[in-house]
Formats: sequence, C-alpha cells, structure tokens
Amino acid sequence: MALSTTGTVQTSGWDTRTVIDRAYGALGLSPQQITSEKIDIAHDLLGITLADMLNTSVPLWCLEKTFVTPILGQATYPMPAGTNDINRAFYRSLFNITPATVTSSPTALQYDFGANNPTLVSMWSITYNGPLIPLFFQSSPDGVTWTTVETTNNFNLGSGPTQYYDIKNQGAQRYWQAVPQLSSNVLSIASASLWNTPNDIQMYRMNKDDYWNMTNKSSLGRPLQYWVNRTLGCEIRVWPEPDSITVSSVVFYIWRERYIMDVGSLQQQLEVPTRWFWTVIIQLADALALCTPEAKPDRIQMVQARLPGMLKNLWASERDRAPVKYNVNIGPYTK
Repeated sequence: MALSTTGTVQTSGWDTRTVIDRAYGALGLSPQQITSEKIDIAHDLLGITLADMLNTSVPLWCLEKTFVTPILGQATYPMPAGTNDINRAFYRSLFNITPATVTSSPTALQYDFGANNPTLVSMWSITYNGPLIPLFFQSSPDGVTWTTVETTNNFNLGSGPTQYYDIKNQGAQRYWQAVPQLSSNVLSIASASLWNTPNDIQMYRMNKDDYWNMTNKSSLGRPLQYWVNRTLGCEIRVWPEPDSITVSSVVFYIWRERYIMDVGSLQQQLEVPTRWFWTVIIQLADALALCTPEAKPDRIQMVQARLPGMLKNLWASERDRAPVKYNVNIGPYTK
C-alpha cells in the first residue's frame, strides 16, 4: 500500500530554541551539555549572525517601501528604525481627487463621489490626531455592499503624522471608506486626501563627495537627487530642498533595506523562510565554535567545510528570475 503524504507545506515553524539546539548538535554537543549560559551565548550570536547577513546582500523580504512627506525647505529625512540602506527612491507626483461629500465618524471615514461618477483611487493620505491603527480600505458601488481592497498594519509607512497607503485593487467605484480593523479602535483623523494618477520618477543617488561639494545645498526646487547618510541610523538628504509645488502634490516613495527582525524569545519564530534554516543553523554553529570548548574538532571542520557552499547557494536563491538588463551610462562621453 502506498504511503500518504502530509498534504501541507511550510506549516512547521522553527523557533529560536530549536535552531540553537541544532547548531550545538552540529558541533557534537549532547543536550545535557547545553547549559543556560550556552543558550544565552547562542541567542546573542544568532542575532549578530542574522544582522551580519546584510553585509553580503539584502534578503528579498527585507525590502520594504516607505513614504516620506516632503516639507518645505527641509533637506534631511530620517528613515524608520532598522533601516540599513536605501535600495532606490522615487519622486511620486499625485493628482488630488475631490469627492462630492465626506462623512466622518469614530468608526468610518467615507467618501462619496456622486451619482454616475465612479472614481479610481490609487492612494490615501491620512494625518492622524492620535495613534496609528490597522485599517481596512473599502469601496462600494452603492454604499451598502463593501469590498475590502486593501488592509494595513499599524506600522509607520511614512514620516511624521501623515501616512500614505497604496491601494492595490484600484477599480473605480462611487464610494470609498477607511474603517478600523478592530471594533475596539476608533478613528482619530485630522485630515485625509485621496489621490490617483501616480507618476514615479526615479531619483538619482549621489555619493557623499558630490553632496558635500555642492556650493548651495539650501536652494529650493524639485528634488530629484539624494544622498544616503549611513551612520548609526540612516537618513536621506534630498537636493534641491522641496519647494511649495513639491510639498502640495508629491511624496517620496522609497524602497528601504531593513535588518532581519530581532531574535526575540526562545519560543518565537525566526524571520527567515524555510529555505534559509539549514544555512542559518550551520552559520550559527560556525560562530559558536569560537566560544565552545566542548565542540568536537572533527565537527568544527565539517561545519567550516560546508558553510561557504551553503552561503553561496543561499544568496544565489535570493533572486526573482527576471531578465538582467544593463543600463550603460555614456553621458561622460557625449557631453
């Protein structure tokens, strides 16, 4: 009789304690040798190991978008905590759309564009009076039957009190609304706007010498260049500084490279996909070999022999299989 399969994929999570146990096991330690002190050491080294991954490249799931609200005459904008670098930045111009009526309550912010006027909404911007809350964005043809077209968490997607939200399902409808996901939450909104027809222009990244050597860093205009100041935190400095036209209808749309989430408690799951776990275990074992006298020499040699190939395969798998395009800059030869 043929044996059955589980019928499930990736439903078994790997918590921190399991990864630590397997790493010590790779070094030949028995469970009785894994003391509380060794667990603390492995916990610290696991966090360092995951953070160090970004010195090689950026995991695909650590690319996150954020929106930055331009402020008149302001050049410097800090990135969210945990940002390692900026992958790319865009100057997004938007067209503000005006509804016929707006109805606001603690449980819903509703827009009606009027009869026979279904309207496409690409983006919301909301300025909060209170804390951020997770939202449902919904649309409806009649104001009765609502379809959720976007959900959000309560993480900051922008700088300051104004948050921007992309709407993936942009089908034109007469009614649009934002409602709290949880009945215990209430909307505390100072103002909100709806936008469509977004136009993204990629901003040019300058190096520090180009930025530092500019004679006038405070001129106003259309900021299409930026420098990334990577120190203990991460911030961008745009040039020229935003003018009044930029402030009224533009948002900086940025893809940031963030660190892998902190390790957390022994019972929590690591923020890595299944394809990464074996390599993470061996890489942690390699780090533990430096501070574990009980590690068996032959096991250390096995770990160190396997690790380079495993890391090579791991980073080779972090791709989207899209065609490679080379954009050659011939400007210096034609100007």
